[in-house]
Amino acid sequence: MTLDDVADELYGLDPADFVRVRTERQKQARADGDKALAKEIGALRKPTTVGWVLNVLVRDAEDEVGDLFDLGEALREAQQHLSGATLRTLTKQRQRAVRALAARAGEIAADRGHEVGDDVTREVASSLGAALADPAVADDVRAGRLLGAVEYSGFGPLGLVAVPDAPDVPDDDAADEEKGAREDAAGDKAARDEAAEKERKESRRHAEAELNDARAALNDAESTLADATGRRDDARAEVERLRAALAQAEDDAAARDHDVDEATAARDAADARVRNATTRLDRL
Repeated sequence: MTLDDVADELYGLDPADFVRVRTERQKQARADGDKALAKEIGALRKPTTVGWVLNVLVRDAEDEVGDLFDLGEALREAQQHLSGATLRTLTKQRQRAVRALAARAGEIAADRGHEVGDDVTREVASSLGAALADPAVADDVRAGRLLGAVEYSGFGPLGLVAVPDAPDVPDDDAADEEKGAREDAAGDKAARDEAAEKERKESRRHAEAELNDARAALNDAESTLADATGRRDDARAEVERLRAALAQAEDDAAARDHDVDEATAARDAADARVRNATTRLDRL
């Protein structure tokens, strides 16, 4: 039994089972004569609801999480190469993929007997977005040992699980359990406070993103309107030109009709003269 083995097991458990199983593994390590491992196991902290949902997501939807992070790599490559069109397309795909995977995480939690609310879903989506922004965060998410939500501010990953150097803990089992329960309770309160602050920040980020999307849509609509207006004005000018050409053609046709009428009359007069002359000639 190693610390990695125990961590993988604990962070995939139902939160209600975390403390009990952690204590059992401590006892097992102590029975095996490995007090150092027992102390390290005791230092593993119980995850928040958001952390647990992310951890079970990477376990139950590994392929879907992998696909999302592949998209993140493509997005970072587009940013590096400043490909505007590709970047806009991938950004929309990222938003849809993050929302879909966050919803999938809620379904997995429900399948495991825990209905989660919109606030948890938003934090899961925010954490997945942070993982897309930073490969190091993505690696920590993939590890499936998160304590809570993760955040990316542009300066590196925040809020990630690390297995710390364990402080000395008493060998007494009851003391271990009591200390773990106190720390978990304190951690839960801190996690709730942190979750509320992150929800506020996420709401602001979401509003700013919607504003940016709306501005981009407005710019696109204005550009489309300008193009359509220009094409309409060109069409109207062409109609006026054709109307003028038609009027001129009609005038020309009328003039030609007049010329034809005059020529016809002249021909008829000449024909009459020819007939008269022929008649007089025949009488001579």
